[in-house]
Amino acid sequence: MKVLVTGAAGFLGTHVVSAFRRRGHEVRALVRPASSASFTPDIERVRADLRRPVDPELVAGVDAVVHLAAQLTGSDEARFAGTVVATEHLLDAMAAAEVRRLVLASSYSVYDWSRVGETIDESAPLEERMYERDGYAVAKLWQERVARRADVDLTVLRPGHIWGEAQGPEGGLRVGPVQFVIAPLGPMPLTRVERCAELFVAAAESDAAIGETLNVVDENEPRTWRHAREVAPPGTLLVPVPYRLGFALVRAVYAVARALLGPRLRLPSVFVPRRFEARFKPVRTSQDARRRVLGAQ
Repeated sequence: MKVLVTGAAGFLGTHVVSAFRRRGHEVRALVRPASSASFTPDIERVRADLRRPVDPELVAGVDAVVHLAAQLTGSDEARFAGTVVATEHLLDAMAAAEVRRLVLASSYSVYDWSRVGETIDESAPLEERMYERDGYAVAKLWQERVARRADVDLTVLRPGHIWGEAQGPEGGLRVGPVQFVIAPLGPMPLTRVERCAELFVAAAESDAAIGETLNVVDENEPRTWRHAREVAPPGTLLVPVPYRLGFALVRAVYAVARALLGPRLRLPSVFVPRRFEARFKPVRTSQDARRRVLGAQ
C-alpha cells in the first residue's frame, strides 16, 4: 500500500511514517514548505501548504491518506485555517485524484465533557456549545464535520493525550515550581506515541475500520498522580487537588468574573468551566470498539 501522511514532520507524524515503513508500505510524507524535516531515502517527501488549494498530483497514486496535520497554536482564526480549511483543500485534492481512503486524526477535545459519565466510549455526545471551548476544540469539531460530509471512506481516530520521549502532558497546572495535580486519583487518558502510531497504520490497513470512529487510549490508564510524579522536573512541588474541589473553585471564579465584567469577560482558559472539564475530568475509556475493529494492538 502507498500512503500519504500529512503532518509528517510532527511529533505523531514522524512515528506514523516510521510505523508504515516498518510494515512494508510506501510513504509519501507531506511537510510544510518551510519545514527542515528530513527522512530516509526510501520515503518520498513533498511540500505543500494545505491552507491554500493544492495540486491533486499531491495525492495522485496513493491508496490512502492519513491526515494528521492541524494547527495546534496561534489565534483561533489561525487554528481554524490550519485545521479546517486545510482539510477542505485536502479533500478537494483527493476528490480530483479519485483517492477515497482517509484516516483522520481527531481529538478527545470534541466530546461534551459535561455530559460524560464515569466511562467514555465513542457514543458519547459531542460538544454542542463549542464556542465556549478553546480554538483547538472548535477547529477539531469542524474538521470532523467537514470530513464526514465528504464522499470518502473515512475512519476517525480520537487520541487522548499523546506522550512520549520528552513531550506530553504534565498531569496538572504549573505555577512556577508548583504543579497542581487535578484529580490525582483519577485515570489519565494517555496514549504512548509509538502505540498511537501503530493504531493509525492498523486503521489504514483495515477495511473493517471504514466508517468507524475509535478512541485511542492505552489499555492501562495510569492515575494522574503517578504520571505527574514520573514526568515532573526535579524540584517541582506537587500539590494534589480533588477534581470536585477544583471544579467548584473554577465555577465560583467564573461566576464572580461574569457578574463583574459581563460581556467583557476574558479569563484564562483554566477558569472557564467547560474548558476545565474537558482538560481534567477523570473518566475511564472503554476499549471495546477499538478491540472489536482493530483487535489486540
